[in-house]
Amino acid sequence: MRPGIEPHRALGGLRISGLLQIRRCITDASGTAVIEFALMAPILITLLLGICDFAPSLMARYKFGNATQSVADLATQAFRLQASDMAEVFAGGADVLAPFASTNFSLRVTSVASDGNGNAFVYWSCANGSFTPYVAKSFVTVSPTGSSVDNLIWRHNTGGLNGTNTSYVSVEATNVYTAPARFILTTPQTMSVVNYMVPRLSTYVGFPWDGIATHIPPPPTTTTTTKSMTLSNGAVCNYAA
Repeated sequence: MRPGIEPHRALGGLRISGLLQIRRCITDASGTAVIEFALMAPILITLLLGICDFAPSLMARYKFGNATQSVADLATQAFRLQASDMAEVFAGGADVLAPFASTNFSLRVTSVASDGNGNAFVYWSCANGSFTPYVAKSFVTVSPTGSSVDNLIWRHNTGGLNGTNTSYVSVEATNVYTAPARFILTTPQTMSVVNYMVPRLSTYVGFPWDGIATHIPPPPTTTTTTKSMTLSNGAVCNYAA
């Protein structure tokens, strides 16, 4: 101890100096931002990576739904369809899906008609990708989603409930989407949907038509045989003839 300094004052000074140091440590905010960033950075980075994956995924689902609806719309706009028209219907779905890839975009477009006696059967069915077409003339009791066929086909048709040759068109679709970044969505996502629509201009859509006005495809109930054909895009069609 230096001469002239009383012991109790020296100890008091040390206590005050220590308290000041503690106060400075408590009130010093120079390192707070670094600590807060270290705590929040993992959460913020996870959110950013999630946005990079989920935002495109939501847009892909939106475009996928629109594409399927567009296929149903295109397939029910005419009285009859040629093979080239059906190929364009399939192509229209892929066009709406863009800019997302249509490599794994599969479709099954089916016309289900009534015989007028409370029975429904496949009039024609075209499919590509992971789908296969339904067998023409095979009876249908429920829709692809499990709904009663009676609830789907005829209440909006001019032929009335179970009216002869009234029909609906169903479009089943699947698509496999892979996130471009794959930070959070690391595995491919499988999407699926079913859309229904009734013909706009007639009670049924004839297919296939050869383009000659006098060669109209037979009404569903007058068909006696089944045939198959492959479209220019590789889709396979079964139809009643």
